[in-house]
This record gives sequence, C-alpha cells and structure tokens, in this order.
Amino acid sequence: MIDLSSSVGKLKDFSFVRPFKDQHMALHSRSVMLALSHVIEQAAEDNPDTRLIATFQRLGLYQRQAKHYQRLAKRCPQVFVLGFPDVRPEMPAGITLVTLEAIWPLVHEWVVIAWGPTCTAALIAYDVEHRAPEERSKHFRGLWTTQSDQIDAVVRAFYAALQQPAPVINRDSRATYWTNTSIQKALRARLRAMR
Repeated sequence: MIDLSSSVGKLKDFSFVRPFKDQHMALHSRSVMLALSHVIEQAAEDNPDTRLIATFQRLGLYQRQAKHYQRLAKRCPQVFVLGFPDVRPEMPAGITLVTLEAIWPLVHEWVVIAWGPTCTAALIAYDVEHRAPEERSKHFRGLWTTQSDQIDAVVRAFYAALQQPAPVINRDSRATYWTNTSIQKALRARLRAMR
C-alpha cells in the first residue's frame, strides 16, 4: 500500500465533478450507480494496464469491498482508493490510499474511473445534500461516460493535483470502442436483473 495522504496539497480543492457540472446529471438511483460502479470495476479488471480510481465518502464503506479491491489490485497497475478516514483499513499492495479531509469537495463525490489503453469509463456523481462523511448520503446526482477525451482530462488533472506525472496511455481506439460497447451491454444486463 502507498499512502499519499501527506502529499495532497492541491487535492484539497480538487473535484472530479466540477468539469462535468454543466452536463446533464441524469443519474439519481443509488442502485443504478452501484451497478455501474461494479461494471466499471469489472472492466478495469478485464482490460490489461487499466488504472482504477474510486472514491468512498468514508473508508468504512471501502472495508465492505476490501477483498474485491484486493483482487483488482492484482490485475490493475494502479488502484487509487480515496475516502474520509473514519477507520484505518488495511490496504494490500497495489492500492494507493488517499485520505480526505471532511471539508474537501471529494468527500461528497462518488467516482469510479477505469482508465487505460483499451478502456475508458467513468461514473461521476455527487451528494446533493453535502452530508458530513459520517452520515449516510441518500441523494446523489451523476452521469456516466465513456468519452475518452473527458476522462483523459479529469484523470490528468487528478494526477496533477497529486503532484505526480500521469502515466502515458497509448490508446487503442478500436479496442476501446469494443470495451465500451461491452460495458454498455453489461450494464443493461445488470439493470434487467435488478427488475
């Protein structure tokens, strides 16, 4: 585990949501966002060299997913887990932990991003009520996208906020298209199964 908590000076003002605020945030259902989160995580696991970024309002929520993320860390070259430190979970090798302060914008965001040469997918959402990290948020608004240019820009901004160079991604457009098509099919299948 790598802990970047001490080197996040620019991260305190960073937001994944801010660049998307002018877009229609049509997602409102927690169950749809949860299904989409799992589909994006699976896409990251299935596509070599894909990095995963996931925000948890508080790290106690991450603990429920710890074994799943341990498996992801074995398959992805880099996995970021961000959250408010209500607990201090053990992080396996391959996971970069970024703890958040309660007043930072990221504490109010639900983000899952898969970013790699053959995969670009993101859920970008925020807590409408801006609840404190220790309270359960009930109302999220968000969107999801597979637009490489949008995801590239927000991921590069994230690395810049961490004061790290973003990895160079040599995107295979054809493979990315097919991966994104399979993500859409997987999401439709999950949503049908929820009915």
